[in-house]
Order: sequence, then structure tokens, then C-alpha cells
Amino acid sequence: MDIKVTTYNIHSCIGTDNLYFTDRIAAVIQGDQSDIVCLQEVEVNNVPTKTRIWSHIHGDDQPALIASKAGLKYHVFVPAIRSKADSKWKERHQNVSDLDVSGNITMPAVLSSAENNLMERQPLNHNIDSTMYGKFGIAILSKFPIRQIRTHYYIRYKKKTQRNAMACLIELPNKKQVWVVNTHLGCHFIGREQAQQARELALFVHSLQRDSGVCAVITCGDFNSPPWFSCIRELERQGLRDVWQHKRRFGGTFPSHEQAIGMPFIGKCFRKLLRLDYIFLYGGVVCKIAYVYDGCSDASLVASDHLPVCAVLFIDNTQNREQK
Repeated sequence: MDIKVTTYNIHSCIGTDNLYFTDRIAAVIQGDQSDIVCLQEVEVNNVPTKTRIWSHIHGDDQPALIASKAGLKYHVFVPAIRSKADSKWKERHQNVSDLDVSGNITMPAVLSSAENNLMERQPLNHNIDSTMYGKFGIAILSKFPIRQIRTHYYIRYKKKTQRNAMACLIELPNKKQVWVVNTHLGCHFIGREQAQQARELALFVHSLQRDSGVCAVITCGDFNSPPWFSCIRELERQGLRDVWQHKRRFGGTFPSHEQAIGMPFIGKCFRKLLRLDYIFLYGGVVCKIAYVYDGCSDASLVASDHLPVCAVLFIDNTQNREQK
């Protein structure tokens, strides 16, 4: 059967006009009518707080709000860090655990990668109450039931911000299952951090197929890597197939608009300068069409500093092995 999958870095729901709206993000997602959506740079705040230096003060559960407004019944959020912005340039971070995973499903056991179980890491100590920290990470929204969740926290690269990946086993209407992986890699300017994380990600993807017997794995995310970075080449060497095969179209997703925050007056000629967002396939899944979705209005362009990447995929049910 065919499904439509989208990956979208929502920049904490801060648009290129520096305004905070969950509605705009939901409208972009609803406009493309995807079945499964992977979001990066997502916040869940239990109390009004400013989570990241670019964000605004709010007390929203962003994935819950966006899923509800976009008509996606199921959602799961996996934080990478707890964070609190103390000033325009300074943040404080805390580690998270699998107890911080949230969503609106009957939560199955969350399985962490054995190679890097969060519970084995020492928490960061701070003097302020952890409830004042917002949670920042990634989320998967789905029209279809989520049956299992797995998480992986990458080995931290030097003193860079902790990054993670998540996987949801999703049951399709025909009762077959597919793994959907979501990740947000680091932002090292020559790609060393991303390359390290790509090797871990490939092992994570392979383990999903090996351990569950489900052949189809769809990997989405913001890889902070243009196509020539070693990160992308490493994933392809490990058997992950990039859905973007347009020979005459670059597929740029960043920046979404000429007024992108931090890039003033870049001009329209620099819009979509970089291709940073990808969908990769592994196993029994084939891409029919892939495209960058820029909506039909300026609101779609300014909702985030990235544009979403969408793909219509055919799940080859004949390649799903019997469940162990």
C-alpha cells in the first residue's frame, strides 16, 4: 500500500518573522495531508518557560497541539535534553530519561539502544527545579496506531548538545507494520559530529529490522548535512537509500524564506540554499515521488526556517518477514 511521509524541522514553532504559532505549523502539515510526520526541534513545556535561546516563553505541548490541529490521531515525543534559556546567549541543559517520553498512545515499553542506554549516564546537576526546564527533541505524528517505541541517544560529540533518534513501529490499515525513524543530527560545520552519529544511526536502523523481522524502515530527519558531507555517504554505504533522485532539482530546504532569523536580507536568490532534510529508505519500501513542500501561501514559507520534505512510498508487504 501507499503512504505519505513528511519530515519537518519546525524550529520550536518560531517563524522567520520571529513570531510563535503552532497553528501555522499545523496548517502546513494539514495542507499536504501526510499520513506520518516526523518533526524536529519540538518543545514540550510543563510551565511557561523559554526553552531555547531562539524560542519564546510558552507552556505548550507542541506535538499534542500540532497533531490535534493537523488531524493526526497518534503522537509520540522523545526529548533529547531539558533546557532553559537564561539569556539571549546562554542556556542550561539537563539530561533526560525514557520516563520523559510522552504521547497520547497507550505507552508501550520504551526500549533504549543497548549501546547507549540513557539510564547509564550521569545526570547534570543544577540548582533550579527541573520543572522549570522545557523539554526539547523530536516527535512522530501518525494517522495509524503506534505499537512500539525505541530510542537512541548518540554518543555526545565533545561539548556539543546531546542529540537523539527515535523509532516507532506503526501498524498500517492492512495490518502490516513499518518502522519510522526520526532524528536530528548535530551541526558541526565540516560534518565530523554528523559522521559519528550517522554510523550510530545506521546500526540503529539495522537493529530494528534484525530484531523485529519488519523489513521496511523509513528514516527521516534534519541531518544538518548537504549531500556531499561524509554523513550522507556513510548512510548510503550502509544501505539507506535517499528518496531524492531528481537530477535537475536540488531539493533545498533551508532557509525557507529570505527573512530567515539570523540571515537578514539574504535575498530570494538564497532561499532554499541548503539541502539539510532527508528521507532514507531501507528494506521493503519504494519511493514513488518526493518533493519539497512550500505550500500555497507566504504563511507556509515563514512558519519555520526549514521547509518540509514529503514522499509517497509503497510498502512492499511481501518483504515483511514473520514476526519473532
